[in-house]
Parts: sequence; structure tokens; C-alpha cells
Amino acid sequence: MIKKKKFLALVLAVVMVVGLMAACGGGGDAPAPAPSPSPAPAPAAPSGDAPASIKIGIPNPYTGPLAGFGEGTPWAENLVIDAVNAEGGIYIEEYDAYLPLEAIYVDTQSDATIAGEVTQQLITNDQVDILIARHTPGTALPVSAMAENMGVPFVSLECPVNPWLAGGPYEWGYHSFWMVEDNCEMFMDMWEELGYGPGTVVGGIFPNDPDGLAWKPIFEEKLPQRGFVLSDPGITEMMQNDWTNVVNKFIEDGVQIVTGVPITPDFANFAAAAVQLGLDFEIATMGRAYLFPSDAMASPTEVIPRLTNEVWWSPWHPWTSSIDGMTAMELAMLYEAEFGKGWSAPMGYKYAGVEIAVDALRRAASLDPVAIRDAIGATDLNTMVGHIKYDPVTHVALTDIVGGQWFLNDNGEAELQIVYNANNPHIPKNGELHIPGR
Repeated sequence: MIKKKKFLALVLAVVMVVGLMAACGGGGDAPAPAPSPSPAPAPAAPSGDAPASIKIGIPNPYTGPLAGFGEGTPWAENLVIDAVNAEGGIYIEEYDAYLPLEAIYVDTQSDATIAGEVTQQLITNDQVDILIARHTPGTALPVSAMAENMGVPFVSLECPVNPWLAGGPYEWGYHSFWMVEDNCEMFMDMWEELGYGPGTVVGGIFPNDPDGLAWKPIFEEKLPQRGFVLSDPGITEMMQNDWTNVVNKFIEDGVQIVTGVPITPDFANFAAAAVQLGLDFEIATMGRAYLFPSDAMASPTEVIPRLTNEVWWSPWHPWTSSIDGMTAMELAMLYEAEFGKGWSAPMGYKYAGVEIAVDALRRAASLDPVAIRDAIGATDLNTMVGHIKYDPVTHVALTDIVGGQWFLNDNGEAELQIVYNANNPHIPKNGELHIPGR
């Protein structure tokens, strides 16, 4: 958790910038954002036939095994919505009026079928004008598919690009995140920095879901190219309690590193079985399994310092809000001050998803679905997760990742540090990658 003494400095900074609007952000060589549209006419009262609001549908996993991804909703999204509404809303030309934003949140229960069902309800019952799809392939894909099938413009984030593209092609949506290949290469870069190399045996845990099915063939191809030997127990079933066979295979094969993309309960059960059965793996480098403090704490205490993973947003990322200039650090500190618990990576993407929607709606100045869709596609914006400019063919804007490692602080709580940034040096490190006990 970020030290609380920093919060006073944040409060002073916020006071100084209240009322200012900024469009800075994005690190590296990202292009400057596109010029803002011409100023809209002065606010006018909605005409009699104008809708009461512009509706944004946001499916979110409040419950189920993906609930860690759902934390921070609706707090992060409402920071954007409240700021826009405080200025009078968004100008819509066909009504010659400013309309407020209204977010409608529904629980996907971390279930793909339910995610599709609640998205359909948002479209048919709530008649949302735009949707935001996110939180792993398990929920981002069914939301994207339903929006695509029903012709509703949508912004998609926080799902590896590979499985999202596999669900396409898309006419109505645009996506922001990273490629599994880039993540796999970074994992191997981290292992080599630790001194591992040709002949090192890596145990793979790839579940029977869109994430696991997308990651497994890529790791099977890329690890041998760098000399790593993959110990493969086959596709694993989700939510299983008995990991004896997997652990015993890893022991038999002499596994030193474990990798893959299991959900949190499955990795926690695997790690407990590994400790009980004597699999003394030295490093775990996983996607999805322990991205948040509560998820890392689900593993046995002795395992936590061995946990490494990709980091796609943190307080140390050099991004700022297009809404009010808030930095990633300020966003994280505000959350910690209000809720008394640590930040998590999805928070930045929750904020950015609404940022992108607001920017598109402002430029569209219309509730026509085609106008909104085309405005999303033309996005050229510095956001809380970096610069977003979609490829016109793939409908994808790639975002940055770096490597992180967990440690236990003086209070026995899990904290994440950025320990590898050779692939994106504009994101600073605040820790050193290491093998615990060495």
C-alpha cells in the first residue's frame, strides 16, 4: 500500500488543479492527441424529445472467481462520469442540448453465459448507447460478441489481444491491451535475467478457457525457441481441488519455474499442493492468477515472494487523465485513502474505458450508433493507460506491460514492485527482480 504520508501532498496537488482540464499523458514517443473538436454551443436545456441521459452499459464481475478484477467499480468509472456531469454533460447536436452521462452496472458473476445475458438486457431493456467490455476473455469476449451481434458501439479493454481478435472480425468495437506473444517474451527475458537458460524446465498451467487456450500454443512454440523445456500436464480443468497429478508431474520433470494463466482459486490450490507435496519451484511467473494483493495473499506465505507477473497499470506508470490531468499515482492514492486498501491494475483500465467513451461521445456529438462507432475508431487520446490510437484494420491499440514481483511488507501484507522494464523503460522500476533465498 502506498504510504499514507504521501496523501497530504496529493490533497494539496488536487486543490491546486481543481477546475483545470488537461490532455497530457502517454510516455515514450506517443503522438500528441488529436485537436479537440470545435467548442460546442453554450449549454441548453434538453428539448422535449431528448433522452434524459446518455447511457453507458458496464458489465462487471462483482462476484465469482474474477471478482478481484471487479474491485474498484463503480468508484473509478464514476470519477470520470461525475467530472463530466459537473460540467453539464456532453453536447448532442440533434437535440441541441447537453445530456448527462448515466452508467448502468450489472454483475457478470464471472460467468461467460451470464455476461452475455446481462449485456443483452442492457441493450434491449436499458437501451444503452455504448458498452464497455473488459476483465479477461471470460467476460470481455461475451460482452463484445453480444454488442457486435446487436450493432451497439463498444470499447473493449483488459483482455489479451489474441483471444479478442479470435472472436472477430469486429465492426462495432475497438480494443486496447497487449499481445500474449509480447507477454511470453517478457516472461522469458525475466527468467534469463535471473540466470535461467537453456535446459531450465518450466511447468505450464493452462486452463480450459479462452485465456488458457490462447496462451498454451504460444508458450509451446516460444519457450523451446529460447531453450526452455516445457513440462506439460495438459489442459487443466478450472475450479479443481486436487492438483496432485500436476504437482507430481512437475516434481518428476524437475520443474524450477511455473507459468501459465490459471484463475486465482486454482493457483492458490496448486501452490498449497506444491508446498504439501514438496515441489520447491523457485519462481512462478503467471498471468491472471495473482494480479491483486488479495489474490497474492491466497497463496501460502512462503510462496508469495516467488510470485512474478506482468504489470499493465500501476501508480508508477507515467500516464495522466484526459479528463482532469490526474496522474496514475494520484488515482491510486485517492483509492487507498477512501477504501483503506491497496490499488489494483484494473483500476486504471476502468477509468480509461470511460475516458475513451467520453472522448468519442464528445467528438460524435450524436447518439447515432454509427457516429459513436466511427468516433471510437478515430480515437487519438492520451489516457490513464497510455496513448490510445486504434489500428483501422484490427481495431486494436496495444498498451504497455512491465514485470512485477510480490513481497511481504512489515505488516505481513503482499505488495507489488515493478522489477523489470527493459521492454518499456519509460515505466520506472521500484524494485529488483530476484530469486528468494539466493
